[in-house]
Formats: sequence, C-alpha cells, structure tokens
Amino acid sequence: MTMETKTNPIVWMFSGQGSQYYQMGKGLYNNNDTFRFWMDRLDQLAVNYVGHSIVEMLYDKNQSKSESFDQILYTHPALFMVQYSLAKTLLAENLPSPDYLFGASLGEFVAAAFADVADVEKMLFDIIKQARLFDMHCGGGAMLVVIDDIDSFKTNPLFSDGCELAGVNFDRSFVVSGLQNKILQLAEQLKKQDITHQILPVSVAFHSSHIDVVKDIFMKTFANNIYHPAKIPIISCLQSADVEQGRGVAVMEGHGGFSSTHWWTVIRQPIAFKQTLVKFQHNHPQAVYLDVSPSGNMATFTKYNLPESMHNRIMSIMTPFGNEQESIDAVKERLIR
Repeated sequence: MTMETKTNPIVWMFSGQGSQYYQMGKGLYNNNDTFRFWMDRLDQLAVNYVGHSIVEMLYDKNQSKSESFDQILYTHPALFMVQYSLAKTLLAENLPSPDYLFGASLGEFVAAAFADVADVEKMLFDIIKQARLFDMHCGGGAMLVVIDDIDSFKTNPLFSDGCELAGVNFDRSFVVSGLQNKILQLAEQLKKQDITHQILPVSVAFHSSHIDVVKDIFMKTFANNIYHPAKIPIISCLQSADVEQGRGVAVMEGHGGFSSTHWWTVIRQPIAFKQTLVKFQHNHPQAVYLDVSPSGNMATFTKYNLPESMHNRIMSIMTPFGNEQESIDAVKERLIR
C-alpha cells in the first residue's frame, strides 16, 4: 500500500540549466533497461535535429564529470532526455505516481512532457529549436550562484552593474545572470569579499533581459503549438504567474494555460523557487519531495527552505556520485509499504 496521497502528496521535481554534467545517469544507462530505452529513443530524434548523438557525447569516456558541459545545443536536450528517462524509469520501478510535478525553468518543459501536455518527441524538438535560437542570438552569457543573504543583491554595490537577479533558491542562495565578461568580473570581486559563489556551466544569460532579442522569434516559432491539459498538475516557479485561488502557487493543469507566452515567461522571468516551495508547503505540510534532477540540487534547495523535521520527506535519486539504482531501491523502500 502506498502512502496516502491526499494527506501526503508526492511531488517530483525537475531542474533546469546549470545542473548538468558529463556522465550524468551513466550507471543507469549501463544497467537499467528502461532508462537506456528512453535515452536511446530520444537520442534517435536528437541526432536528426542536432547532427550528433547526445548519448555518445554525454557518455564519452574521455569526458570527465569535472569538465565544463556548457554548449547549449547539447546541454538542453541532454537535460531533457536524462530527466524524462529517469521519470519513466521510476514508474517502471513501481514507485508511486506523483501527485504534482514541480518544474524550474527547463525543468518545467520536462514536467510538461511527462504530464502529456505535448508528445515527448515534439517537446524535445521544441527544446532543440530553443537551443539553436539561443545559440545563434544569445551567446556570451553566463550565470552565477551566490551564497549570501538575498538582501545583499540590493545592498551590495557589486550587483548594481552588469547583472540581473535570475532566481532565488533559498534565503542565502540566489542566482544572477548577465554577459560573461561582467559575470567573470563579478566573480573576482566576490572572491575579494570572501563571498562564496559558483559560475554555472551555462553559456546563455537566461532569466534576464539579455535574451529579449529572441522574444519575437520565439513567440512566432511556438505560436501554433497545440498543448493539452496536464494529466498531472504542474507547479510553476513563475514569479509573475497569477496565483490560483486557494493554492498560493501557480498550478498548471485542467484547462490549459500552456502557450508560447507561458513558455517565454518560464525562461525569461526569475525563478521563484523559494517563494513557490514555501507557499506550496504551507498548503501541503505533509508533502513528500522526490528530486528527479541529475544533480540533486532540487532536494538540496528544498531542505534549505523547510525545517529540519521535514528533511526525511525529501529524497533524491541522481547525483554526480552515482549509485542511482541503490537510491531508487532506497526510495522504493520508504514510499511503498
């Protein structure tokens, strides 16, 4: 018997750009038939659109996890493929189906595909079209995580020039976005002030005005897409989204809301992870969170936003350390009684 989903809703979480690395999911690809099936199936489509096998590039034995994996034409489909394949694997492993899907940035596209908002093949094609668009028109960007009080973004003069707030992970972690030279200069200044930071493996300044140059093309490209109601409610991290009555967060489900305008807002507006999670948790205090991202960062952010007493309800599967099958087995043990 599974956990009672009405009082203990299960939330699957999907991440966006910056959480990728070479060899992500390699253990599952080698040893899990379902994961390998979906990776290979999606890779066949990606080859036609990208010109190279994402799987071969991702699992190239000459590429280590520590090397920067930041070419958007490859990282965009790779992130989509790995997270979608992992979600399908969890179902095949008989884990309880999720009651909600939580998507951050690119992760919301993965959630939408999993919820049958559009065929996975069509969604992957759209992801690659986006990657080509950003690669052609928005190169030279960068994103950086800052470990400091969020108020410092307004009070520290270092952030007043050349960067924009791209997202808030928790009270002492936020992301800034800007042109690469400005972000590199910012990193040097933060180092002098002993402020912990990390440049993400991202070559586009997502969630900032630096991508506005492609807005019109983006809107025209995706204007005629047909989207279906989500079969599983999707929690959106949109800061500007209208709040659905009673929930306190934007939940995409029943009668649409998916459109080129929505998808543009997903990649353009700041990621309100903290705000969204805290409001959702307020309405679902016994929720269980399962991180389906490749790096475990969604679980980490969730733990920092929720009290320690809740941490046993937050789980992850995939991290750079591997052991995914062991993690799946451990999660099954906890969720299935």
